[in-house]
Amino acid sequence: CIDYLRYIEYEINVDALRRQRKQRKQQHSAKTTLSDFSITQRIIAIFERAVVRHPEDVQLWLQFVEFIKSRRRMSTGDADEEDDGHSRLLSQVFARAISAHPYESQLWIKAAAHELEVNMNGSAARALLQRALRLISDDKELWIEYFRLELLLVEKIKARRRVLGIDGEKETGDSDEVQATGSEDTEDAGFIDLPQLDEEGGQDLMVEKLTEKALAQLDQKTAASAGNLTEEQRAAMSQQTNAYLQGAVAQIVFEQAIQAISDDLSFRQELIAIAGQFAGAEQLRQRVLDSIGQDFVTDADARAYLCSVHLSTISTESPELIDGLQLAVENFKQALSELDTPEMWAKYVEFLSQWLDASESMKSLQAYFAAQRKRAVAMISESRDVRLNEELALSCADVIEADGGDVLSWLADATQRFPESADVWHRRMSALVAGNYDGLNSGIASSSRIDNLFTSQALLQAPASRKLWDLWFNWTELWFSRKDVSAYKVQARYMSAFARVTQQRTLQALSADPDSLAQVQALVAHLQTRYIDWAWKLPASHQPLSAFGELAHAQFRPDDDDSDMEDSEQCAESATGNIEALRQAYRNVSRHAFPTPGFYRRCIELETDAKHLAMLHEMACRVDEAESEPWLAYLRFLAESKQLSQASDVFWRATQTIPDAEQPAFEAAYKNMFQ
Repeated sequence: CIDYLRYIEYEINVDALRRQRKQRKQQHSAKTTLSDFSITQRIIAIFERAVVRHPEDVQLWLQFVEFIKSRRRMSTGDADEEDDGHSRLLSQVFARAISAHPYESQLWIKAAAHELEVNMNGSAARALLQRALRLISDDKELWIEYFRLELLLVEKIKARRRVLGIDGEKETGDSDEVQATGSEDTEDAGFIDLPQLDEEGGQDLMVEKLTEKALAQLDQKTAASAGNLTEEQRAAMSQQTNAYLQGAVAQIVFEQAIQAISDDLSFRQELIAIAGQFAGAEQLRQRVLDSIGQDFVTDADARAYLCSVHLSTISTESPELIDGLQLAVENFKQALSELDTPEMWAKYVEFLSQWLDASESMKSLQAYFAAQRKRAVAMISESRDVRLNEELALSCADVIEADGGDVLSWLADATQRFPESADVWHRRMSALVAGNYDGLNSGIASSSRIDNLFTSQALLQAPASRKLWDLWFNWTELWFSRKDVSAYKVQARYMSAFARVTQQRTLQALSADPDSLAQVQALVAHLQTRYIDWAWKLPASHQPLSAFGELAHAQFRPDDDDSDMEDSEQCAESATGNIEALRQAYRNVSRHAFPTPGFYRRCIELETDAKHLAMLHEMACRVDEAESEPWLAYLRFLAESKQLSQASDVFWRATQTIPDAEQPAFEAAYKNMFQ
């Protein structure tokens, strides 16, 4: 398929170059020549061969469609004749594409758009979407586009009536006009002649039956009620009582759509947004809103949306905005009285915070939202057992901190309520560390207490949290830079972290969740790489790092006896780094901490000695023998250092471990090294 696309791209570039040369020579108004058509026909022929060879490629069909559309817009010469040709070809391509991929909604939607916009055939567009929904009735995009189509057809009829000045036409005329919308050219050559598909099963879509039945009943009811009116009165009320022009079909489409997709709030929100784009669809929009209130009674997202949806129709510069915001607040309070859940309170606090930030230029409004938010947090605090969850605890912490309250006490209570939440622990420890850093609140928590919280609670409860480990090591390295903790203790902490996280990886490996295992493996690699970078940045004058055996019984507390503190002065990273500290660090990890491929890659980037590099490459290949990249990196190193004999041995070993499916690519990459 890629060869066909490259060929097509080449031909398109050739045609573009020809057109540019023609324009430079000011021949664009000259008589149309054969070259204006030949390249386009050649590209179409290439596309035809491509879709015959690869009919399963949906993107290829879509590219074929887009190319024909682009050429239709660029048509020259006899525009009408060429447009008819492109339209006819496009209809044929759509029919073939849909026959090959009847469950691809994008093909149906684009085909319906072609019928409506190019062939001006609304009935055919409706028929295509109805047929599509027979096959894939749970497709959101199809229902959305069908809903939009019905509203658009009504809008077109109303616009035509206004232009022709026939707003007072009789019902019968309206109905005839509705049925005849765009149907006069259904026999045109550009119509998409799609045969009956086996997948359709020969059954009519329920919405088709309901539409016809509803229109017939509503028109009969309207005619009966207007029987005693004069001709002038009946004409005046025609458009107001006509079922189709009042959106009856669109409402039926909506009702069938929510039966097919009943539990998707975003789907109904999209329908509301579409209805809001059309004048006269207010009742339909309200009907969709009412359905959300009925079907999503216990959904906090839905209730919050209903509380503030009216604000989407009010300009931020309108004097009605303040009344609208107050109404939204009252709606939220009413919703909270009916749905007193943490999720609903979180939506309320989020709404208040959002408008508090947005009303900076209006001090009175900002004060109103600040007071409402403070009151909301107080009410949450009064009933924490019922109204508080992790997300809301963090949101309230931000509010309390912004208002100058005791955020540390709030977070201490939150970690007791949600002891396994990494986010809550990170928020609490960040607040403690920040208070200790700036020295303004040094009495809040000593460094030993912070360390104890990290090691005995936070990291014990959330051992797989990368940001919590990073916060602890940032804290540790800061105290090391201030000479309050020794390099010995820093290294001991890294080794203990490797042991704890590796144990977590072992536990995850026994579980059935591959995502959790991958997350912990990434954390192990991150901490090992961080340890290597820290050792590399140590001053060259620093005493050698300890081996792992000397660190086995190291403690976490920074107020222990730090006998090597005088050597812990840290300086900026030099151009070369502390190579001896680096080597001791990666020896410690290699021997005792289950090194990862990412760890070895970082070591290889920093190491400079050829002997040590060879050892690192060898160890990297042993970590994951089935992966080709470490072997290729090792072979590249041997080739650059002219160790060709050893490279041959390594290549042979690699071919014994790399899977057969990857062998051709590996061998090709190996050969390229010596070309």
